[in-house]
Amino acid sequence: MQKNNFNIEIILYPILLISILWVVYWGEFYSPIDLIHFGIMPRTLSGLSGVFFSPLLHSTNDIFHLINNTFPIFILSIALLYYYRKIAFQVFFLSWFLSGILTWIIAKNEGSFHIGISSIIYSLVCFLFVSGVLAKQKQLQAVSLLIVFIYGSLVWGVFPMEEKVSWQGHLAGSITGIALAAYYYDGPINQKESEKIELPIEDKTQVTIHALEKQYQNNSSSEIQYTYTKTKLD
Repeated sequence: MQKNNFNIEIILYPILLISILWVVYWGEFYSPIDLIHFGIMPRTLSGLSGVFFSPLLHSTNDIFHLINNTFPIFILSIALLYYYRKIAFQVFFLSWFLSGILTWIIAKNEGSFHIGISSIIYSLVCFLFVSGVLAKQKQLQAVSLLIVFIYGSLVWGVFPMEEKVSWQGHLAGSITGIALAAYYYDGPINQKESEKIELPIEDKTQVTIHALEKQYQNNSSSEIQYTYTKTKLD
């Protein structure tokens, strides 16, 4: 986990994303072109283009499709940028493409296009929750509990319980988020910050990262070099 001072970019990027979603929605609403055909059509070569475009598309017949996705993606994007700034864009775009590819693979071709940013929402929910549990960081655990409390009902979205809802996309997003949390666990997620302490240097002895000892064959004394770090515990 990387601690970050709150800055305008943490809000700016989610706002930009939401703005793009709504511009695309209203553009499609007033345009004679049906952009739904740029969604994911499972197991067809032409349908692969939807991996790139489907998260930007929402049903013009049901504005609540986009409204219901706006708040979650906004909050989750802020949390991702704040707690995982160094890998936030990697996680987001991997969630975008991997969940899309998985949807294309696991969904049946029933003649309907899969659209919406829900798969990314599911991926970010699972990523933040699982990474918070794995990292054993109090702040991330609190975020994980908040996510479960607010979006816990999303678990039912991975089952075919509602007609015209892409449960395959939700399932693909969930798998992607869990996989990304596991993948990044050994790196940024499990990385504790270290603070280097300046120590007085005598006789030009170098302070290095590891304690090294150099033995002189003709001298019983040893010249030792040390490094000191202090791990800050959250």
